[in-house]
Amino acid sequence: MAKQLVRFASAGIPIQCEGGNLEAVEYSRRLGLGALELEFVRGVKMKEETARAIAASAERNDVLISSHAPYYVNCCTQEKEKVVSTIRHIFSSAQVTGWCGGTITVFHPGYYQKLGKEEAFQAAKKVLLMIKEKMDKEKVKCVLGAETVGKKSAFGGLDEVIRLHEELGFVWPVLDFAHLLARGDFPCKTEEEYRKLFDAVEKKIPGYGKNFHSHFSSIEYTEKGERNHLPISANVPPYKPLVKMLAENGIAGRVVCESPRLEYDALIMQEEYLKHV
Repeated sequence: MAKQLVRFASAGIPIQCEGGNLEAVEYSRRLGLGALELEFVRGVKMKEETARAIAASAERNDVLISSHAPYYVNCCTQEKEKVVSTIRHIFSSAQVTGWCGGTITVFHPGYYQKLGKEEAFQAAKKVLLMIKEKMDKEKVKCVLGAETVGKKSAFGGLDEVIRLHEELGFVWPVLDFAHLLARGDFPCKTEEEYRKLFDAVEKKIPGYGKNFHSHFSSIEYTEKGERNHLPISANVPPYKPLVKMLAENGIAGRVVCESPRLEYDALIMQEEYLKHV
């Protein structure tokens, strides 16, 4: 059997796990999952001691760690207080992720509000540079992952997160397939469409397919974009063409399951993936 190049994870503590983030690492390995995304979406409250213990457990159990920064950040805001809080939240997420032995902390880039697209991009770029300056000063080694967003009012379309990487380098695009579909940035329905998506990103960022990071769930959406996440059985977008394409093209990286069924659906995706490895 060929080597499993894609690791699957639950977005947060597995539903079946009776414990916190530390216990979730070992539990993920017991389930057969090789990654875990820590959810800091409502604030970063983890102490360094706990984070260091997570790092030791992750190394012992061969579980790759990532995190998701708080939902309420906005890199495009024009309000000074919100700029300060956004920098604090994303920096602290990256710092704790680094303590946990993690490699990437994912964030939602922001909202256009009254800004034009170019104005929003420049505002986000400025804030991210300030975060990186603070990270360098504190010697935080963690990649910032700009997630593709699901609403048309949000800044962070596929082209925008790719451009953030092109101009900043330290920002890595995080593909949320349901968001790409809901926002209308990419179809994400067939094996060929998924292949074209990765080809398009690879063309802009050579080597992306050797270390991609992504989120997956099914989604309910309207003409304005995403409404809410659904179990993968809803098949919007379909997961089988995606995992088949990843396996057959030797693409390497992580798929974090954001379905309401978390590890249950992550394991279903992994089982389907392994059929094609």
